[in-house]
Amino acid sequence: MFFRKKESPVVCPKEEIIPLPEDDEGLLEFIEVIKKTSGVDLKPKQDVIKKRLAYFAQAHYIKTFKLLSEKVLADPFIRQEALNLITVNETYFYRELPQLEVALDFIKTFNKPIRILSAPCSSGEEVYSIGMLISCAGMNLDKIKIVGIDINSEAIDRSLKGIYSERSLHRLDNALKDKFFDKIDLGYAIKRHLLPESDFKRVNIFEDEFLDMGSFDIVFSRNMMIYFNETYRLKTVERFYKVLNMDGRMYTGHADLVPQTRLFEKKIFNKVAYYEKIQEI
Repeated sequence: MFFRKKESPVVCPKEEIIPLPEDDEGLLEFIEVIKKTSGVDLKPKQDVIKKRLAYFAQAHYIKTFKLLSEKVLADPFIRQEALNLITVNETYFYRELPQLEVALDFIKTFNKPIRILSAPCSSGEEVYSIGMLISCAGMNLDKIKIVGIDINSEAIDRSLKGIYSERSLHRLDNALKDKFFDKIDLGYAIKRHLLPESDFKRVNIFEDEFLDMGSFDIVFSRNMMIYFNETYRLKTVERFYKVLNMDGRMYTGHADLVPQTRLFEKKIFNKVAYYEKIQEI
């Protein structure tokens, strides 16, 4: 009689459990790296973001915030994921509508092709809102192009898909919803063929690629500078100055703190503030 040899049980190696980073000095180093990379100042939110960043580092098997800083500088994939994590913004259609309407009146004065920049564009609601207003005004769509840029690659993906929830459309009446959207299982799909040409790109305004995008007649930069310190707010204004055509306008968010500069003249029309590019200096 032969006895079958008893097989040894297969033992799977235990997955290493990476502890959550706790080095505060490394966290400060990470915050500085992010500020130099994107302009976003996380220092006021240090306590709020610490745990979120710790879980992010743990998920990528990174033991300390210092190592995370090094990874962000060396690895473009980790850098983009980290930027996506800290730049999650929520917006909706027709946000700050009075400002968009004042901008529309300015757009109507152009007798030439016009280029409009939305920076940051978040998930595309602002770009499409501008396009909807232009379409409703009966303007020649072929002479208008809107470019949306954002540092968050996931936001750009959502913009390109153009699918939105009921919550994003809460400011729109049924007539606008029916005209510009198709109701689908996932929500509402924008009808891009009814709008001016729109393009979306992942671009950091502090990188050279931004200046290679060409010139614009209008820049919308709403609710971005609230995350910057004074130095980076000034840098932001200087970057927009470089891409704006003469007499072009910059529209910012109500909460944005626009630094004093000789590059722009602040004007107010119908209680809406905007900034007009002045003579070259």
